[in-house]
Amino acid sequence: MPDIGWAELAIVAVLALIVIGPKDLPQVMRTVGKWMRKARSVSREFQSSMDEMVREAELEDARKAIGNVKGKNLRETIENTIDPDGEVKQAARDLRDEARRDPGAKKKSGKKPEKKSAEADAAEPETKATIVKQPLNIAPPHSVTPPAEPAAGDSAASAAPAGEQKTASGGG
Repeated sequence: MPDIGWAELAIVAVLALIVIGPKDLPQVMRTVGKWMRKARSVSREFQSSMDEMVREAELEDARKAIGNVKGKNLRETIENTIDPDGEVKQAARDLRDEARRDPGAKKKSGKKPEKKSAEADAAEPETKATIVKQPLNIAPPHSVTPPAEPAAGDSAASAAPAGEQKTASGGG
């Protein structure tokens, strides 16, 4: 786009004044203004339609990406990423099966559990914990007595701390 400065605009204005004349110049300027307004609205509309097309294209790409994710099983994708060989899954199955068999294996075998030594008892914590609840001994509000107030015969100076007596008497 050409770069038009103030000098060029002044030359165009003088030429328009000479060619068109002072009588018809305001009407020509109105007509030029209308055409400029129409040109700007058309360019604005064109720009907005181009922006909308870009947004729709981006949305279509996003829809395709979501469709690709929807088509696949997310759980399988994660499992394949974390455990491609299936070793962790197999180890988990083995542990689960062993845990299911273990409690019944002791009962079915008929073996008596071996007595543990004191060291083994200290190394393994007991499976059953005993919770001991102790009552809270809080005095009810009506049983609490407020501190004793000074007797009526005592002076106010004797009830105040020593530092306040000096400032109250003005000495010090």
